[in-house]
Amino acid sequence: MKPYIIFFLIQLPCMIYAQLNLSGSYVSSFGKSVNNFNFFENRININSDWNDWTSWLELEHSNPPELGKKIIGIRKFRFEYQANKYGVKIGDLYEFWGNGLIFNMLDDQSIDMDTGIRGGLFSYNFGFLSAEYLIGDHQSFRSTTKAPDFDERIPNYKTDYKLQAGKISFDISRNRFEFFALNVKDQHLIPTKNQYLRLKDRLFGLSFSHIFENFEADYHYVQKSHNDGKAFNLNTFLFLEDYAISISFKDYRFNELSPFDRFDFVNHPHGVYYFQQMPTVYKIHSSLYLGRVAHQIDYNDEVGFNIGIEKSHAQNGTILLNYAQSSRHNEWALNSSSGFNSVWSIRKKSILSSSDWRFNPFSEVYLEVNGYYDSRLFYQISLAKTRDITDIFTNIYSTQGHSFSYNMLESITFPVLISYQLTPQNSFNFQFEYQKIKKGMIIKNPEANLGKEVFGSAFAEDIQGNTFLSIGYSRSPYWSISIDIDNASTEDILVVENGRNNNFVEDLLNPFFDKSMTWASINYSMNLFSSTLISLSYGSQRAGIFCSNGVCRNMQAFEKGIKLGVTTAF
Repeated sequence: MKPYIIFFLIQLPCMIYAQLNLSGSYVSSFGKSVNNFNFFENRININSDWNDWTSWLELEHSNPPELGKKIIGIRKFRFEYQANKYGVKIGDLYEFWGNGLIFNMLDDQSIDMDTGIRGGLFSYNFGFLSAEYLIGDHQSFRSTTKAPDFDERIPNYKTDYKLQAGKISFDISRNRFEFFALNVKDQHLIPTKNQYLRLKDRLFGLSFSHIFENFEADYHYVQKSHNDGKAFNLNTFLFLEDYAISISFKDYRFNELSPFDRFDFVNHPHGVYYFQQMPTVYKIHSSLYLGRVAHQIDYNDEVGFNIGIEKSHAQNGTILLNYAQSSRHNEWALNSSSGFNSVWSIRKKSILSSSDWRFNPFSEVYLEVNGYYDSRLFYQISLAKTRDITDIFTNIYSTQGHSFSYNMLESITFPVLISYQLTPQNSFNFQFEYQKIKKGMIIKNPEANLGKEVFGSAFAEDIQGNTFLSIGYSRSPYWSISIDIDNASTEDILVVENGRNNNFVEDLLNPFFDKSMTWASINYSMNLFSSTLISLSYGSQRAGIFCSNGVCRNMQAFEKGIKLGVTTAF
């Protein structure tokens, strides 16, 4: 008998003799485009509580989903019991331990990432002392070119984990101490050998946080038994009148791999686990274009920091200045120029983050001013400068000189958001973004071009200019409408598209925007019965990189299609 049936039968007497409260939601999304980016997703979430019991059930019928594998049936379930000092959770668990260095179990369907486990969690609170024990299974589904049948939308690689973990917490005055232990067993497939590796590992960790009147700090450390892997995270916050200053530091060193193997979790299994989604230690942006140049964090090998200074000003506004920097710990070099047969080795080490391209550096300066003018107009104006060395292909020191090749990205992004309230119910919304981006390969060969660096652009021209414009009108709480325009000045030669299928909106805009490099859509949403939201969109969306929580993936274009969404609560 399946576990959720067993627990339903256990709880049935409680449901009969106690007051039962039910609530839930239904979410449906449909998409159909001329380039076959089609999906139909339906999810029902049911929540209930009676006395000391709560439960959650998610049913899904997605065939096909927007991202991920087809699902028909029960997707998630959980039963919880909490009374006095005892607590029990059975089913699908989403826990956050050690600021993500042990567990960061989340369900991010925007990139098809689910790091939850199915099992049990038992807790006991002694007052200043509390303890938790967790046991369960986790299945990670990911898309990778290192396994057969790669697809941008459907994961082609699975790993099974069995987990046991414990946590002890102490609260003393304004201080909190936490100690963690985790045992992991996994069956890891090596596709090239058609072989499963049965691996075991242990992680030990500790966290410490304290709060003073104007200062807060938390520290997190994890040690892994295999490869002497470790991770450290520090976050500090200082509050001085109108100023808030934050400083964060990360040092992740689980599996230091060569540039060719850097993100190959298939053939190098002893690195960070999928459920360890640790702090990115850089600002996460809501801007469309800043999301496209977001740094893909290397949780196996990255050291860096983030400094933020925020000052409040009149009418509940803020000024934010943020700087983030990170890199790998090592410079890797090839022993010869024989290509893939060459051997990578560590040439130089760095304790702190480096700005030298040999260490895959990332840096971003971000400035934001937001607030209200005359209480009716909200504004948010930002400026960001980003630099990222994403890949290193060659790095050779020889008697002929230093030869190298690497991928770089440099961008300046200017997002603007304005919302003007005409009346208490009617408002006008305007969003504008401009981005100037330089991306491509830098090559230097001492035997050619007189030893000069040569730049090969990823675009048809050296620099791409991107312009995004969204104009909308809303009548709260009834309806809203907007038009979105995404334009590029030149073609991205690394993005493969099987020709454009322009919609009528792009045809109408053609006198102002080149329709071959413009993606436009009309979006309408309407609230019904105060609990139901219906959204309708017609148009196209551009292909490219989409990032969330430091994880990035390629998204295919959505051409000349329609999207329909329904969300209701009950």
